[in-house]
Amino acid sequence: MELYHLRTFITVAEEGHLTRAAERLFTSQPAISAHVKALEEELGVVLFDRTPKGMQLTAAGRQLLERAQHTLAAAGDLLDEARSMHDELVGEVHIGLNTDARFSRVIDTQRAISAAHPQLATIFMGGSSEANLPALRTGKLDAGFVGGHFDDPLLDRLKVTDEALVVAVPSSLRGQFDAADLTELARQPWIHTSPNCPHYRVMSRLFEAAGCEPKRVVVAEQEDALLDMVCAGVGLGIVRAEKVVAIAQRDGSIYALDLPLAPNPLYLVYARKRANDPLIRAVVAAVRQVWELSDTSETRLAG
Repeated sequence: MELYHLRTFITVAEEGHLTRAAERLFTSQPAISAHVKALEEELGVVLFDRTPKGMQLTAAGRQLLERAQHTLAAAGDLLDEARSMHDELVGEVHIGLNTDARFSRVIDTQRAISAAHPQLATIFMGGSSEANLPALRTGKLDAGFVGGHFDDPLLDRLKVTDEALVVAVPSSLRGQFDAADLTELARQPWIHTSPNCPHYRVMSRLFEAAGCEPKRVVVAEQEDALLDMVCAGVGLGIVRAEKVVAIAQRDGSIYALDLPLAPNPLYLVYARKRANDPLIRAVVAAVRQVWELSDTSETRLAG
């Protein structure tokens, strides 16, 4: 029995589908099928029922799954402990960003990691909260920044900060509507983000109580693109407060509505099973240092 057999067994059980398990493990579906078959033959039990809807655990499979998870976790702990015996971490660590580098304190984070581990290369990957989550689940990212509330039992998170958000408005629309009237506000032109974006959810909650939806004129996935559109007079949008203040002070092309919005939490997220991985501990330590977080700052299972 090989550890990769157990890893395949656990992944197929979690995904319930051979194709999705193959994608997550970066291998082929025939290879996944072969791993499951080999493990079943060695154990002498059938682990899955093959159904049109996917792979369903048998009674024996359910009984053995927890033992397989513990075994794989124990092997991972052994590897982590062995790695921690070395003086230096060598290799690369991939960190996903969900907003601009300045706000994410990329330079300070890289310096902190490099100072503690000179032979560890830090690779920052541009992205978004909704793109970082699946990349963290599949191991394409070691760690990543994610904004907003989310529920995922496979991930742990460290609370970094709360982003103050505002409704940004083109100065050309100043005085043309009553901000307190949510129904009237919803009729104004709005620049939307994707439904999975935390800022979109903040916007949706703003109008839910009034039973209305903001008028959509365009969708902008990136915050900088959204800001440029607000400055150009295209419409209103939900933006981080500090960016709106900076532009308002610079040229007065936009302003923030005096309208309370719930802050958007920002987390550093990583796979729960890798919590003791020296690479993850190095990133967490650097982020704690850069953001001046205490050792008692929220670190917990997502969800």
